[in-house]
Amino acid sequence: MKTIAISRLVGSQAGEIAQKVAQSLGYDLVDKSVLQDTLQQYGMTRFGELYTSPPNLWDIANSKNLEIVSMLNETMQALAQRGRTVILARGGYVALNQYADVLHVRLHAPFDVRVERVQAREGIADRAKVEAMVRADDKARIKFVERFYGTKWHDESEFDLIMNTDIIASKSAEAWIVDALRMLEAKEDRPSAKLARHSEVDPLLMSAIEEAIKRRA
Repeated sequence: MKTIAISRLVGSQAGEIAQKVAQSLGYDLVDKSVLQDTLQQYGMTRFGELYTSPPNLWDIANSKNLEIVSMLNETMQALAQRGRTVILARGGYVALNQYADVLHVRLHAPFDVRVERVQAREGIADRAKVEAMVRADDKARIKFVERFYGTKWHDESEFDLIMNTDIIASKSAEAWIVDALRMLEAKEDRPSAKLARHSEVDPLLMSAIEEAIKRRA
């Protein structure tokens, strides 16, 4: 069983698409709530704050924050070893880019389209307010990846599949992700392929992950 790691910005419809893909495949969906629940079981209660605020230079020099990000990476690696999982997580595509049995997907859409979607979803009449919200969320996501993972957000060389959800309908995006996952099987035949499912994982961490997934269900 394989893993799908999805990268996105707010308003790209990634949450809905990820949920449909997980249902289609019989996979579990792991998002911020599951990751936060898992890390809180290890006493890392600041994860939510660090995850949603643009990190500054002090943040990336703080040993406790680095410990949180390290634990986040271990959690994502454990999820990849577990398989049958769709992961919506910042930096997941970087933390798991060495594994041949992980499909890396990025979903995006133009800024104006994303603003319209968020405005409709949240029922906010003030467009300027929504634009500010979307810009702030974009900033937090992009800075988290660039500062803690040392990679440029707009470098898409690590992705297997990139889709503009303003052009590609959700149902098509869902089908293409499932098809791409099936095609990924051929990649595993390469002698040099490194597979997440062969990696070693702390049983206690895996148990914490399973508990968090059950609580989300």
